[in-house]
Amino acid sequence: MEKVNAFKTSDGKLFDTSREAERHQVFIEKSNVVEEFLDSDLSPYVGPQRVIARNSVINWELWKIKNVK
Repeated sequence: MEKVNAFKTSDGKLFDTSREAERHQVFIEKSNVVEEFLDSDLSPYVGPQRVIARNSVINWELWKIKNVK
């Protein structure tokens, strides 16, 4: 048997790194507003571009949390 360290998010998912867990936690907390934006007339992103846009917005939110004071 081996003891392992993991990071657990509020939805119970486990991650190997804090970075992955933080990103997923931000997604949980911001997913509604991000999806509203992506569904709005202001977002031209569809198909694979929508996934890239979603990831970019989530990464931006995570960056703001860590860097904006």
